[in-house]
Order: sequence, then C-alpha cells, then structure tokens
Amino acid sequence: MNFQDRLKFNFSNLNFFQKIIVVNIFTFVTYHLSSLFSLQDDIISFFSLDLNILTKPWSIFTYAFVHQGLFELIFMIFLLVFTTNSIINLLGEKIAINLFFVGIFLGGVFYLFTGSQAPLIGASAGISALLMFLLLLSPNLSLRIFRFNIKYKYLMAFILFTDFLKIISPGQFGVYSHLGGYMVGVYYYYTLYGFPKFKKSIKPDSSKYSFKNNQTKVDKILDKISKSGYDSLDNDEKEYLFKQGGKNEKP
Repeated sequence: MNFQDRLKFNFSNLNFFQKIIVVNIFTFVTYHLSSLFSLQDDIISFFSLDLNILTKPWSIFTYAFVHQGLFELIFMIFLLVFTTNSIINLLGEKIAINLFFVGIFLGGVFYLFTGSQAPLIGASAGISALLMFLLLLSPNLSLRIFRFNIKYKYLMAFILFTDFLKIISPGQFGVYSHLGGYMVGVYYYYTLYGFPKFKKSIKPDSSKYSFKNNQTKVDKILDKISKSGYDSLDNDEKEYLFKQGGKNEKP
C-alpha cells in the first residue's frame, strides 16, 4: 500500500467529526501556505460568507471550514470533540451532525441579516448549537481542563458572558451567528424532550422525580465517559445509555 492509499484508508476509518477536524486542519494549513503565492485573499473570498451570497451560495456552509488563527482552530477542535463525544455516546451521531450543520446554516442567516460587509469564517455557529444542546441536556457534566475538573455549566456561563460582551461592543457582528446556533440547540432539545409543564398540585409528581433521577444517572455516566472514555463503562451502564437514547428517538 503506497502513501496515498494509506492516507485514504486512514481517512475512511475516521468517524464523521474526526473527518471534519481533518478537513479544517487541511484548510488551515492550505490557507497559510497560500501566502507564498499571495492567494490568501482569494481563498477567503471564495469560502467566506458575505452579502454576495447569491453569487456563491455554497458559502452558507463552507465559511465554517476556514480558520485563520491557530488558537481559534484548537479551541474549535476542543469544543467539537467534547460536545460531539458526549452527545453521540448518549443519543447517537445523527443528531450531533444535524445540530452542527443546521447551526452553521442558521448562524449564517443571522449574520447576513446584520448587513455587515465583513466576511464571516469559522465553525462557531455550529459549535454553538452543540454547546447549547449539551447545556440543556446535561449541565452538570464534568470536563477536565488541564488539571482541573469543572462543571460544564460554568464553562458555558463564561462562553455566554463573552458573547454578551461582544454583542454590546460595536462592530462585533460575527457573534450574531452564535445566536443562530444557540437557537438551533434550544429547538432540538425541546423537540426531543418538550417544554417543561408547570402544574399546580399538592401531591408530588412522581414522573418529575423519575426524570430527575434518570437525568442524574445520565450525568454521572457522561461524566465517567468524559474522564475515562466510553470503554470504561460496564455493561449495565452501556445498556442504560442505549435505552435512554432509544426513548428519545422519534419514528
């Protein structure tokens, strides 16, 4: 097997979001190498989303695969791996893919309505959809950052606060694509689980306690996955995740 065939074989064995990461890294490297031929502006113009959407309709999706900054790319990969692994282990890959791409699309639409002349690049709208969905699904999920374990809801509080600061700052139009992503995350969560119903009753609602107990158990299992990986689960835990995922699937 030659080098090219080996690359194709290795790429074909990656899961969907691993392939997304490879594509983003390839685009990042290509973009910076293109400076040798003074083609960076051409790449941005071709892939980015701007008010010329009618002349390049593909840009409503391709803008998400271009990153200029290394830190921006690394942070995107970290959030993409964390959110998709957590969602896929519980609900399967399909919903994670839908969240990502619908978030990219609606985030792009939100950005276009700002009327900004600047081009939009980066996958933050798709990431925002995944982030919000996971926040509603499992806010107490733990994740490890360097040597510290923090609850996911605190990370999201920081992200939402920084987005708020961008909204009130002049000229920060890219953040409006995040709002489109957040709306997608909220919509998908309540499509699966419904809006909470508030009933006046002096008797405790056993179904609410059952839901809380199930959610607590799901949080513990997701926490274990984030620390040690899916293979660290015992058979009972894997079966429980499978059953919970099955309950949320719609025909």
